[in-house]
Amino acid sequence: MKKTVKNSTYGQGAIGYEKVGKYEYWTLQYYDNSGKKLKKRFPYTKQGEENAKKFQKEVSRKKSDGVLVSCKHTVASWCEEYIQTYKINSLRDSSLAILLSTFNKIEVSPIADIPLDKVNGAMVQNFYNMLSETWTDKNGKAHEPIASSSIGKVHKLLAAAFKKALQLRMIAFNPMDVVEPPKVKYAEKGIFTEEEIQKIFEAVDMIAAKKCNTRQTHDYSLLFTMLLQCGMRVGELLALQWQDIDFGKREIHIHSTKVRCRQEFNDTKTKAGNRYIPIISDNLLASLKEYRIRKNIIRTTGYIFEDSHGGAMEYRNITRYWTNIRKLTGIEKNVHCFRHTCATLWLEKGIPVAEVSRILGHSDPTITYSMYTHSIPGYNQRIIEMFRRTKQA
Repeated sequence: MKKTVKNSTYGQGAIGYEKVGKYEYWTLQYYDNSGKKLKKRFPYTKQGEENAKKFQKEVSRKKSDGVLVSCKHTVASWCEEYIQTYKINSLRDSSLAILLSTFNKIEVSPIADIPLDKVNGAMVQNFYNMLSETWTDKNGKAHEPIASSSIGKVHKLLAAAFKKALQLRMIAFNPMDVVEPPKVKYAEKGIFTEEEIQKIFEAVDMIAAKKCNTRQTHDYSLLFTMLLQCGMRVGELLALQWQDIDFGKREIHIHSTKVRCRQEFNDTKTKAGNRYIPIISDNLLASLKEYRIRKNIIRTTGYIFEDSHGGAMEYRNITRYWTNIRKLTGIEKNVHCFRHTCATLWLEKGIPVAEVSRILGHSDPTITYSMYTHSIPGYNQRIIEMFRRTKQA
């Protein structure tokens, strides 16, 4: 036996009676905006009938707003589809690897199997709080706390995925609008002391002076000087060609970066990464000119640090060389510390944070401020001296 409610003016779809075995229901049958036929049951009671009518109104409102009433995706399935559809062909390999690693955390999270349209801000916030402590995934596997920067990447992926879902009218509202993004805590960057810098270049000279070192064709003294004084990333340095240096304007144009282990090059990661770096030091400018003459380079193209086949020098050459430097000096820091040291020295010289950020290629000066200003020794004392000089003037 099946009967339809006489008063069916509460929206789209019809409310009817349905019996399944010994259970009785009020059943609302309706279509979502994609044309899919759906059904929702309510207890066969007076209250159940009222709830069916209320839901019927909600269906009507959502359809008029253009929101699909049904959502087939869970949080994990939609994040995966979002990456495959909108990101996989627009990211370089390294960035895609980071994104997929971030997705792996979401895939095993407590919110992974929650329907996309049932997620609220509190669920996501609790997930972030959980990640900052020892946590257990949905499969029962224990995980150590992850860094705030990694939680920030999770937030960035979820925010982008939910924003796209809202644009596609898969959900009626975006729960990420009420989620507080995690505060990223930047670890203090390793910088070289003056003594360490002296030891590094003494070690470079020592290696170059060895009689057995006849195969070395690269000027590592120039290479490390450029890293130290220009603040560029290693991949950016390896991608540099002679045409990127304007000796008249004393500028280096950074516009690409070399992929590790391959003769492939990408554009800079962000728009801000495409930049011009000033050659501040007269000695560096002279060294670049001398190196070009010494290498008998008269063309305007070609890599500054090239291999025997005319390609760009490989990153692994620097890695091997740096291993020797570390053995000779006892310094445990990595090559990327040249960039950190450069940024710190510029800030120590009083160059504005915004300008240091531009030269480093950061997309936002607040990144530079957060990463480096806390590591500048004696900064408070310099501020006091500035005010004293102002007062005396």
